[in-house]
Amino acid sequence: MAKVSCVDISEFQQGINFSKMKSDGIKAVIIRAGYGRESSQKDSMFESHYKNAKSENMMIGVYWYSYADSVGDAEKEAKACLECINNKSLDMPIYYDLEDNSQTKLGKAKLTEIAERFCETIKKSNYRAGVYANLNWFNNYLDYDKLKKKYSIWLAQYNSVNELNCDIWQNSSTGRVSGYGKNIDTNIIFNESVFNSKKEDDKDKGKITKPDIFYRVRCDGVWLPEVKNLEDYAGLKGKAITDIAIKVSEGKVWYQVHTKSGWLPKVSGYDIDDLENGYAGNGSKIDAIRVYYTTPQSIAESLNKYLVAKYKVSAISKEYFDWQHDDQTSNGQDGYAGLFGNNIDRVLLVLE
Repeated sequence: MAKVSCVDISEFQQGINFSKMKSDGIKAVIIRAGYGRESSQKDSMFESHYKNAKSENMMIGVYWYSYADSVGDAEKEAKACLECINNKSLDMPIYYDLEDNSQTKLGKAKLTEIAERFCETIKKSNYRAGVYANLNWFNNYLDYDKLKKKYSIWLAQYNSVNELNCDIWQNSSTGRVSGYGKNIDTNIIFNESVFNSKKEDDKDKGKITKPDIFYRVRCDGVWLPEVKNLEDYAGLKGKAITDIAIKVSEGKVWYQVHTKSGWLPKVSGYDIDDLENGYAGNGSKIDAIRVYYTTPQSIAESLNKYLVAKYKVSAISKEYFDWQHDDQTSNGQDGYAGLFGNNIDRVLLVLE
């Protein structure tokens, strides 16, 4: 039998040591983003699970639990899911979890339409989509053949073999892996093509795309994992940031930070071992940052615009301040993100 290499998790699994889990051969996790048709039903552990799995360079997928009783509800569930994911990068499809007993009365044709509407709504945002169900549902409540032609199939069947062809087989709900001391859902990946980049058009290598910005911060003397664009924020809520490093995939960027002693020198490097130009900061708590991006001419001509660094920060345990663009001071811009005297704990950065 193929080896278990994937687990699926939600807020019901806490205290996971992802490093130990990865060392045990688990290379992928499928994380519940939430359930139902409201973004307020976001899984309380989604952000934490995503960030911790990402820090171990594990492959990440998402699932959304359905209660939909109409195609309209399915579309609302998809939009709620997308809002909760917030444009994060995924290595695997977004799976629609269909298993609730309240839905079985709807019948195969209606439930298949519901699955299709969710998946098509997901695909409009350039994510790949899939359907999760158990053997009974795929046999009696969903048009398995129709769905399989268009979407990834994730089958739940707690048996010695899988009786339907699928990309992922959830083979147990009582699995045991290192890094988690209780029962956990385990999965076998049959189709390695589920591990693709988030955007379907990323495979178009000849197309000039918007450059990426990468950044990481130091809190409590520890450098946190690197963040790309708006896939996550850099920082720890409640912990003051003392240093930040920023780089771009194309073009040039300079940045500087403000502490109680004033603005520190601008830097343009990205090397946490380079005290002069590798990062901005001197170990003191930061209350504001400034970032400026220079767009290469070829990128500007391809995109028909010049890009700016768009960024915002939050004071410790507070809401984010307004977005800032480069060092602009027109149209209500401050020319920097933050408020002097209020130390920051989170940073968001993107090129737009």
